[in-house]
Amino acid sequence: ISLAKKVAATDTTVLLTGETGTGKEVFAQSIHVASNRANKNFVAINCSAFSKELLEAELFGHKAGAFTGAIKDQKGLLEEAHNGT
Repeated sequence: ISLAKKVAATDTTVLLTGETGTGKEVFAQSIHVASNRANKNFVAINCSAFSKELLEAELFGHKAGAFTGAIKDQKGLLEEAHNGT
């Protein structure tokens, strides 16, 4: 927890890893709330929830017609989190 407090005060990239149900998202939200980005977007991404084929489109977005089922342009999750967490 002390490391999380130190990290929250910086502008560095953090990757949280761990088993399912260990509180990674809660920990990430805590870091976000304690950071200078607290008033910006927080976007939690569970990469295992996406198929290999759709992960890139979800992270980076896509244009309409890029693949079957892509009926409109969509921002990626990383763009939604821009300047946030």
